[in-house]
Amino acid sequence: MKRLKKAVALILAVFIIASFAGCASAPQSQSETVKISEFTEKGIKTLCTNLNKEKLVPNEATDMQNEVIGAIAGYRFTVTLDGGNALVEFYEFDKNKLNDSAKKVISEVKEDGTFNMLDIDEVKAELSDNEKYLMIYNDAKSEGDNADAAHKERRDKITKIFDKAE
Repeated sequence: MKRLKKAVALILAVFIIASFAGCASAPQSQSETVKISEFTEKGIKTLCTNLNKEKLVPNEATDMQNEVIGAIAGYRFTVTLDGGNALVEFYEFDKNKLNDSAKKVISEVKEDGTFNMLDIDEVKAELSDNEKYLMIYNDAKSEGDNADAAHKERRDKITKIFDKAE
């Protein structure tokens, strides 16, 4: 009986440690949902307002932990189209005050369209034309040989507005 109790305690301890480790490996974990009108940085607020006016993103987003990549603001939108979801994240950098993290991310994205986040994984991303904004766009239906036309069109429209953001 004592061995069984010890085994159960050990298994519970392993699960608890694994749960904490899982949380630690999500550097851009979600915090709170905010409306675009409540965004504090003017640039990203304007970008997202323009996207919302075109019905390309909803009026609410999740406030992201942008400090991890050296950005001054970051938001994630969940966009639904024809039963499929896309996750679209936008980050704004202060080009006059880039820290080492921001410089590294921008350099990596310029080089090959990806960046490493806390040495965990390569994240596909793109920079706006003025390199002030970064976008992470995840929608399996908008890429590849079997891309859905409506999803690809939405991505193209978002990218066009994103690229010209000021």
